Amino acid sequence: MTIDVATGITRILKQEGVGWVSTFPVCRVNNALGREGVPMLMMRDDRYAVAVADAFSRITGGSRIGVCTFQGGVNAAGMQYAYAGLAQAFEDGSPVLCITDGVPAGASGNSQYDVASAMKTVSKWFGYLDKPERTPELMRRAFTMLRSGRPGPVILAIPNATAIYDETADPYRPVKGWKSAPDPADVREAVDQLLKARNPLIYAGEGVIYADASDELKALAELLNLPVITTLKAKGAFPEDHPLFVGVRGDQIAHYLNKSDVILAIGSSLSPGRFSHAIPDPAGKTIIHCNIDELHINKMYPTAHAVIGDARLSLQALCREVAGRTSGVGRAAGDVAAEVRAARDEALARYRQVMNSDETPINPYRVYGDLQQVLDLRNSFVTHESGNTRDQLSTVFDTLIPRGFLGWGECLDSRLQSRCRHRRQEGVSRAGIRGGDGRGRARLHAR
Repeated sequence: MTIDVATGITRILKQEGVGWVSTFPVCRVNNALGREGVPMLMMRDDRYAVAVADAFSRITGGSRIGVCTFQGGVNAAGMQYAYAGLAQAFEDGSPVLCITDGVPAGASGNSQYDVASAMKTVSKWFGYLDKPERTPELMRRAFTMLRSGRPGPVILAIPNATAIYDETADPYRPVKGWKSAPDPADVREAVDQLLKARNPLIYAGEGVIYADASDELKALAELLNLPVITTLKAKGAFPEDHPLFVGVRGDQIAHYLNKSDVILAIGSSLSPGRFSHAIPDPAGKTIIHCNIDELHINKMYPTAHAVIGDARLSLQALCREVAGRTSGVGRAAGDVAAEVRAARDEALARYRQVMNSDETPINPYRVYGDLQQVLDLRNSFVTHESGNTRDQLSTVFDTLIPRGFLGWGECLDSRLQSRCRHRRQEGVSRAGIRGGDGRGRARLHAR
């Protein structure tokens, strides 16, 4: 049976479980989406088409992929608008599928803006559908990239959405994605260092959430009796009411980073300029870096030992090795939990005072404190705008579940997608006066 490329792509998206697509209207695939009954969320511009799809992928931890379309082709104004959204998704490692019009054959080089070169700088993979019969192949490759390895945006450019191909010649089957396990020798070496350390510390990043490894992280922390810090984007990867949780922000983070002699970094790029934590005196510490992407090893700090693989599989392997070495009892408890509690209490004491203040005008910390009282923290979602609201909220708001908090800075996009993903959850967006009023209202025009 022959179909056009746009229809073929749409049917493949439905096979892959895509329930809707965010868009800005000028993309030749959009009409097929409408004909095939795929709902579209119309955004104010191309940048926010990317942002909403990005938010959905983040909120679901990559278990479901956000998809967007935007304007491309020779007149690539839409791509240029979308670039900022793509850059953020690429830097943060968010798996988003972006479909756009491609430059037609024979028309390349006719504009100052080199579409392919520009898009390759902000994507894990850029595909160009040069022949209609390659539609299933390139869609397979796209979803393989989205579900395997380090997450990141994938862009597929379609130069001729009306071209015809035979969909029965290469029937599409959904892609599951693949994970890699770590080298057992690396796991053994990591456990050697952790068991002989005096002040070991777990430094958890967002990769824990994308790997669905929060339970494994908790199991390892309890087995080794290790204090845990998380990055802003990983907030909620470790339950923040747990006695071993140190924090996301605050003086107690610096205290534990300073006193640590061995740091187990899992699922983090260790990039302090990207809302991660700077490691003081890295040359004087043993850094064990567990990451799915070798690009991050030895990037900012010298890596003493690397464990390359999926975060969940790596944590499972570490747990097995520790249990085998300690007859299942793990590391002696000592006073770690009590010390963590004392450090947190001291760091948060001044915030708790204003969180309970009756002074007028009301201060933002009182709002955060009251929110924690009225929300079901195991069945709710909180996000924020950039700037002060991010810093305030991430410091004092306890997050008990993965993706119960999204540290991003695009609150309305993520708030809307929390409702698409978690229709029975409460969702709260905290916006500052300048950020939430102007930027938020601008985006609401499209909704």
